[in-house]
Amino acid sequence: MLIGEIEVKKVMCFGCSLNAGIKAIVKDGKLLKLEADPEHYLGRGWICERSKAFITHLYHPDRLNYPMKRVGKRGEGKWERIGWEQALDEIAEKLRKLKEQYGAETLASLGGTGRGHQQIIKERFMNLFGSPNSATAGQWCALVCYQIENATYGASSRGKSALKSAACTVLWGQNPEESQACLYRELLRQKREGTKFICIDPKRSESVADLADIWVPLRPGTDAALALAWLNVIIKEELYDKEFVDKWCYGFDRMKERVKEYPPGKVAEITWVPEETIVASARLYATSKPASIQWGVKCDMQGVNVTSVNHAKAILRSITGNLDVAGGDVLMGPCEEANYGPVFEYLDMLPPEQKSKQLGADRHRFWCFAGYDMIYEAGKRYWWGKGNAAGYMPNCHTTSVYDAIITRKPYPVTALIIGGDNPMVAYPNTRHVYEALKSPNLELSVVVEQWLTPTAMLADYLFPAACWLEMPVMHMHTLQGLGNYVYIGEQAVEPLYERKPDFYAYQGLGRRLGQEKYWRDTLEDEFTWCIQPLLDKLGYTSAIEFAKKQGWWFPPFIEKRYEKINPRTGKQWGFATPTGKVEIYSTILEKLGYDPLPHYQEPPETPVSAPELNKEYPYILTTGSRVRGLHHSEHRQIQLTRRIVNYPTVEIHPDTAQKQGIKDGDWVWIETKRGRIKQKAWVTDKIPPWMVDIQHAWWFPEKDAEEPTLYGVFESNANVLTPDEDKYMDGPMGAAGFLPYLCKVYPVGNHVGKG
Repeated sequence: MLIGEIEVKKVMCFGCSLNAGIKAIVKDGKLLKLEADPEHYLGRGWICERSKAFITHLYHPDRLNYPMKRVGKRGEGKWERIGWEQALDEIAEKLRKLKEQYGAETLASLGGTGRGHQQIIKERFMNLFGSPNSATAGQWCALVCYQIENATYGASSRGKSALKSAACTVLWGQNPEESQACLYRELLRQKREGTKFICIDPKRSESVADLADIWVPLRPGTDAALALAWLNVIIKEELYDKEFVDKWCYGFDRMKERVKEYPPGKVAEITWVPEETIVASARLYATSKPASIQWGVKCDMQGVNVTSVNHAKAILRSITGNLDVAGGDVLMGPCEEANYGPVFEYLDMLPPEQKSKQLGADRHRFWCFAGYDMIYEAGKRYWWGKGNAAGYMPNCHTTSVYDAIITRKPYPVTALIIGGDNPMVAYPNTRHVYEALKSPNLELSVVVEQWLTPTAMLADYLFPAACWLEMPVMHMHTLQGLGNYVYIGEQAVEPLYERKPDFYAYQGLGRRLGQEKYWRDTLEDEFTWCIQPLLDKLGYTSAIEFAKKQGWWFPPFIEKRYEKINPRTGKQWGFATPTGKVEIYSTILEKLGYDPLPHYQEPPETPVSAPELNKEYPYILTTGSRVRGLHHSEHRQIQLTRRIVNYPTVEIHPDTAQKQGIKDGDWVWIETKRGRIKQKAWVTDKIPPWMVDIQHAWWFPEKDAEEPTLYGVFESNANVLTPDEDKYMDGPMGAAGFLPYLCKVYPVGNHVGKG
């Protein structure tokens, strides 16, 4: 839209996964202002501090602006500026030779959660190259939840507050006031209109303080036991939807027997939550119509119990009659009007013999191709013959990538492409990641990035990626098949310097390696092809025209679609599972050799499982707390967001602080048996005396980039303290554990602990 000399572009914020709508005010090709789009379905005229700060992000002097080639040792910080064509030529030639020598599986990739990096495009390159070894942070963030929900009822579920307010909303393992600010405003509105809230969180967070009618302050890592106790109460007191269970659920009787093992009294001892609170919260949820259980990342980060807690939550949604109803948890399958996921990334081009080589598939079968293929086949007959979601799935096991680099077993991984990701900060066991990225066995390391990060400092080649203001952006759910809608944001300005959308890195490599016919000329062309069915339906000629004139599209909501007639089959839709029902007893997990019902396993490092260790390390450590001004490992360079939280912060109860001689604002050591880091103490009664909570993903762009500092990546980074051995991980998924662990805390300078 043009107003005089001023252009107003409808762009999509990529400050977090909510993707709020923003108007970009542009004059003569320069971005002047970012303001909330009052017509957008989410923000409704409001955006957070992180969104506003992206003007600074766009023009920041420290952005990565040119392709770079390493000329010194890894981490030494010596680079040569080269052109895109030279970089692509050299990398493609190296990949060709490595593939000839070791096979296509010698190449692995790592990815984060988006931020304008189109993960599915990297997946396409990997599939066409012939490697099954794509790994992402989805293994402990959201995608594990999608996987178990797809196995349970054939789609993911998300509370749809825009359709109707819930009578009761459960915030389980999340603090949206900090992590999802746009959503939080909507939740506050619902609170004012009478929605009841159950907040499950060991901390009395801002969301608990503002919203909770019932606060469930459970011991970290015991969520699966709590969910099973809820099921115990609901089933024993017959608070479930008998008609739905009888007609649409598979395995309810076996679940009924399983939950007898988890009476509220026993689970009160496990979770440290009073029995009466467990019972009251279960009753409130079960008797409220409609009710919604919101997604929370902490349930995906608990290691050994990840599959069980998400499976149990899926069962709770189902048996209480809250599944696929307005105000409840709406099933959100792939977009019927898009060429999404498996088709877009040419998953069928990856040969079966290559699939069988996927790293970690021998141990974490549900996460890898074995589990994915079952879900895909079950969904194929349901989701318009195109199957279920891909994109971040099916992935290899992340830790197995590092092991294969270091040990060359089960075969050598000699090349690595990292896009939209900073694993030196974001992935568990930082020292293991570092060992792999520095290994001489890694013959080629390519990073596609917007900044020089600790990870980028260890690369051989760097590509300067455009941010979401410098390119059109399609919502990753549309591309990947994780949501039945289309949302595209315009490009605000032309990419600065030699930045490009990361699409052109993968397209350029692909075209040099025999993939020419699978790559369209531009990112805009790819988007157009992806949503061509919708464009034909609405009368648009391109995705960009759609972005400018409309921006987003949602199909009409069909409540309880499982009851309706599927025009493709002439039968009721049912659910996209092997049995056509909600699989309380999962036939997919059973066939893969895992427990088909949820259960609780005591995490390996708690006061209960490791009492001797607990004597030396007396506090329960949790990591991963979100801070509104920052997101994951991003925005540390931006003055506006750093003002919100300038230092990494550890929350400590006043009694703990007094006992350890700590004052508010002191720098303190947080130590586990794996090492120690330092953060600034925030003395607060928001957390219990037995708990210590540290912020994640800290590095310091203001510190020296070169080794040994690497932007201070070992100083305050929570993942120096987290392990990545299999015993700490979820069996079916391979999901890492970022909590709970045992720690001690003491002032910096008091005494020497582990280095």
